[in-house]
Amino acid sequence: MAQTIAISGDTRARRAPAAARHSTRSASPRGWNILALAVGVLFLVPFIWLVVTAFTKNGTLAVSFSGGLTTGNFSGLFAANSASEAIGEGVGGALLNSLYLSGGTMVITTVIAVLTAYPLSRFNIPGRNVLVYAIVFVTGLPIIAVIIPTYDIFVSLNFVNSLWWTVLFLTATSLPFAVWIGKNFIDSVPLELEEAASTDGAGTWRTLRHITAPLCVPGLLVIAIYTFIQSWSNFFVPFILLQTPKLPASVTIYQFFGEHTINYSGLCAFALIFTAVPVVLYVLLSKRTGGVSMFSGAVKG
Repeated sequence: MAQTIAISGDTRARRAPAAARHSTRSASPRGWNILALAVGVLFLVPFIWLVVTAFTKNGTLAVSFSGGLTTGNFSGLFAANSASEAIGEGVGGALLNSLYLSGGTMVITTVIAVLTAYPLSRFNIPGRNVLVYAIVFVTGLPIIAVIIPTYDIFVSLNFVNSLWWTVLFLTATSLPFAVWIGKNFIDSVPLELEEAASTDGAGTWRTLRHITAPLCVPGLLVIAIYTFIQSWSNFFVPFILLQTPKLPASVTIYQFFGEHTINYSGLCAFALIFTAVPVVLYVLLSKRTGGVSMFSGAVKG
């Protein structure tokens, strides 16, 4: 009997550390979840300040409703006597300029990226690997390394303050990454589909247009959204190459910073409008794919 009691005591002693380890493991994820929640709150606080200040009459760095809430900060941005008119560029015109630059860059970059990525993916071009590595290298080239000589070229050719030529320059800076992404997506398209189309008499151009490109719609949307956002938020290039009244919204945001004061309410209202455009574009284009693989069932066996 004494031996039985001793054995049962040893069993409970072994089970106790195991239970303690299980308790520690279950508490560990809970601790990480609390930490992640705290970090999320820290990131959410500036956004809350942005929204509240955009609807406050006299916004400050503190979140306060003492001045009352109003929507006049938004309507005031587009008023004829708004502060933006002092620099010769209204908010509405600046947004249109941004749409022109970003939309044009997005369309041209996406089209050229597909036409360039397809032969890199499908054809055995001499020196193809060297070209691909060169594209990867160019993606890491800082824009400040080329903007000064580009400005000299623009001045000599009288291209300064031209929205169209600025679009072409933004396209040139966006193409390396876009081609790299496009090639990766085209590589994932089953080659058997193109071979079947070729057997049926389809040429290269027809195969690209009717087979490969439709199957690469998710990749095209990635390129389009990324290019649009990069151009939309670009400050440095239009600041150097453009002048009023052709400045985009990313540059005219400085109008809210005075010599001694800052119009926080107008700045936050402008920031919300400025941010809403790419977000709406992302939502609309992301619904196009629906998150479903377009290759499902394309190839059997």
